[in-house]
Amino acid sequence: MEPNIPIQRGEEQSKVIKAWKELKITKVNNKTQKKLLDISEWEKKKTTKIESQLARIQRKMDSKKMEKSEKLRSKKAAIHAKAQKKKADVQTRRAQEILDAEEEAARFQAAGQIPKKSSFSCF
Repeated sequence: MEPNIPIQRGEEQSKVIKAWKELKITKVNNKTQKKLLDISEWEKKKTTKIESQLARIQRKMDSKKMEKSEKLRSKKAAIHAKAQKKKADVQTRRAQEILDAEEEAARFQAAGQIPKKSSFSCF
């Protein structure tokens, strides 16, 4: 606590009170500034830490996303290759069946026979 200054009268007293008030206000302002600065430093420290954590998590997510995308692209390529093989097998089967039909037709022609009605339905 501040020592009491003897009471003075008039203008002198007003000057002392005004100086005391300004000193008190300056102390309050300085104390407030220090607290605000401390709070800002605390906020910056915490925010920087959180931003670092967010960046680390984002890198992990990006890495996982890339891995998952690569797996899916690989799966897609495998499905495409399997589909191509199946299509080729179907085409090979078609060609074989046409060849078999042509050979059978040639045998019927050579033997002078007519195919049984059950093997074709268009006639």
